[in-house]
Amino acid sequence: MSDQAPQLIRKLPAARGLAWVSGSWELFKRQPLRLLLISLFFQFFLSFSQAGALGLLIILCLPVLSAGMLHAFFLVERGEKPMLAVLFMPFTSKRSAGQLLLLGGVVMVVALLIITLALAGQVVDIDPGIIGRIEQGDVEALQLIDPQILESAVLAMALGAGVSGCLTYFSVPLIWFRKGGMGSALVLGLKALGRNWKPLLVIGLLLGILAVPIVLLFGSFYLSALSEGGTASSLLALLLLLVGPMFQLLLFGSQYLAFRDIFGLDEAAAGQGNDTGDQLVA
Repeated sequence: MSDQAPQLIRKLPAARGLAWVSGSWELFKRQPLRLLLISLFFQFFLSFSQAGALGLLIILCLPVLSAGMLHAFFLVERGEKPMLAVLFMPFTSKRSAGQLLLLGGVVMVVALLIITLALAGQVVDIDPGIIGRIEQGDVEALQLIDPQILESAVLAMALGAGVSGCLTYFSVPLIWFRKGGMGSALVLGLKALGRNWKPLLVIGLLLGILAVPIVLLFGSFYLSALSEGGTASSLLALLLLLVGPMFQLLLFGSQYLAFRDIFGLDEAAAGQGNDTGDQLVA
């Protein structure tokens, strides 16, 4: 499909958001172990996002890996069994991979710009030695930062992540499933967000409610790691390792179903994945 081909954007009621979240859970139950394995590897690569230059490369590749996650749900819905390699399948499509990497670059620049503007004048007050310790993974160094600056940093990162999510929510599947260009995918994706803000708001509220215990669990893990360490921290880390990927799968499953219902999805639209898709299912 060419970038100039018209794209129908359906407008759906708010109740559809609940159907997308519940439908995501139903898809997960069809292939729980395979999807969990794929999600764990996605989380594994995401964990390197704080590692300097490597972290920037991981962030740049996030749209490509996200397309692989969405394609896993596409295969599950078709009754197939996605293998781990499906996560990297978008890298094999030169045109789509290029557009997804370009999208990753644009989103990264936008997010960094938002964070920089939000924290303008505050980061310079932090001791460079403390920043160096944080970059090396020393969580105790966070206690040395002014709580006001730390709160502003968290809000700035949340804002940057929110804007990035809006930019990529529909643009990633439009590039991957519809072979769209980066620019047209961004425009269409934002239009779809605007037309369907009600069901998408329902998704946000539902997943936000589900995220509360995860955030509390993470807080407990963080406090335990600072004060006690040992067995308690290990158990909490293991629990987070299981809960985090499951929540992530709900996110991607809801995103896939929302895209399918709003833009439509058929074999022709997903054609670029079919050439290699048979090699990625058992």
